[in-house]
Amino acid sequence: MKKIIRFSCFSISFVAAIAVLSSQTACQKQSTNCSAVITTTDSTSTPIPGVFVKLYAPHSTAGDSGTTNAAGTISFTFNLPAIYRISARKIVSKGDTINGTGIIQLQVGQTESTSVVLQH
Repeated sequence: MKKIIRFSCFSISFVAAIAVLSSQTACQKQSTNCSAVITTTDSTSTPIPGVFVKLYAPHSTAGDSGTTNAAGTISFTFNLPAIYRISARKIVSKGDTINGTGIIQLQVGQTESTSVVLQH
């Protein structure tokens, strides 16, 4: 009976030690997030705030949109890397719009930046 109890205690201790060691060495799931920072400017590289910017991946539902801040910049984060098209537009006055386009390629775990020049 004593041998069975000792064996059971040893077995439980051994299993607990294996569980602790394996939890410390288990692989962590790597983040696949990637970020884009878009700056909208005019032809003299002056930032333009309040621009509606849309990022979209052709033949996919992936994408996002928003409006640039006071520095003419907007940031996006996506779960997976892709090549995104950029469409930027601002209504300057009634009937007067400036537009710009671009492309950005996002890589896993990185932040990519680009500028889009808006013109009439």
